Amino acid sequence: MRIAVNARTLDYPSGGPKEYLFGLVRAILDAGGHECILYYPQESHLGTFPDATERVLPTRNRLAFDWLALPRALRKDRPDVAFFPSSNMPAGIPCPAVVAMLDLGYFHPTLRMYKRGDTLYMRRFIRYAARRAERLVAISEHTRKDVLRLTRAKPEKVSVTPLACDAIYKRPVAPGDVAALRARHGLTRPYVLYAGNISPRKNLGTLLAAFALAGERLPCDLAVTGGLSWSEDFSAEVARLGLGDRVRRLGHVARRDMPLLYHGALALAFPSLFEGFGLPVLEAQACGTPVACAAATSLPEAAGDGALLVDPRDAAAWAEALCRLATDAALRESLIRRGRANEARFTWERTARLTLDALAAACDRR
Repeated sequence: MRIAVNARTLDYPSGGPKEYLFGLVRAILDAGGHECILYYPQESHLGTFPDATERVLPTRNRLAFDWLALPRALRKDRPDVAFFPSSNMPAGIPCPAVVAMLDLGYFHPTLRMYKRGDTLYMRRFIRYAARRAERLVAISEHTRKDVLRLTRAKPEKVSVTPLACDAIYKRPVAPGDVAALRARHGLTRPYVLYAGNISPRKNLGTLLAAFALAGERLPCDLAVTGGLSWSEDFSAEVARLGLGDRVRRLGHVARRDMPLLYHGALALAFPSLFEGFGLPVLEAQACGTPVACAAATSLPEAAGDGALLVDPRDAAAWAEALCRLATDAALRESLIRRGRANEARFTWERTARLTLDALAAACDRR
């Protein structure tokens, strides 16, 4: 097949959608036998996939890219099928389409997941994609159920294609490199890591409350990655709880440095209220870092039996879980062993195979 891919998410600084695009396209290209045509919004992305056909549609405005430049390029290139990796697609696509449903958080406004404008736009065009696309691929069974419940898509056109973590998290790291990274970020004390962005749905308020409750029983800091879109709420809560000397804001951490950050951590704490999949859980498990994550939405699917599952709203339970992870050597060893076994269940090769099945089925419906 000649597969066109909307690669606009390469513009994102970090996060699951970007990791998904990297992992899936790389695995499809490695499988061989198909041509991928990648459409980028700027020239700096050229060379990301050197064995693909790369096109630049030079516009940074996402609506102009999706609705004007991309349909025009598809009419010119005439691919067999188009793939949209970010839960929606525009009108005017001149070939069969497959849309990846990452999560349907836009339909859960009480969690304040996204800005109002994005929410209104995505609700409309997720539903449009559910009607218009020949096939949908959901990144977890939880997301598939949300798609069926919220968009009324036909069950036979929605398949599950679980994610996997990148090979960079499975490579050995040098202790000296871990120490150098900690020094650069001022991580002089042991730390629990939160990896992700800062937003209300990530439930960091509960994690901060757990640190405050644990007090001296948890002799470590909290290291937090992620952007600044919800920074004021987060910073105010840190100050209110008196945790200013225990919380380390790292901002966006370079992808190449994330394995070092996981390896240096006592544990990953991931209290998110809503996830489409939960890649940080697999990344930590691949690095041999014990995990505590919320028993919510897709996270039990991703974590398997390789993590402590905690009620996302119970700060006392989180405090207890983190204290156990910091002090119970036998528990840590068990979670490391079970986490590695769980992570090995997920591969990009399998994700690519399942996605190619959906793309082929879309072509067959022409």
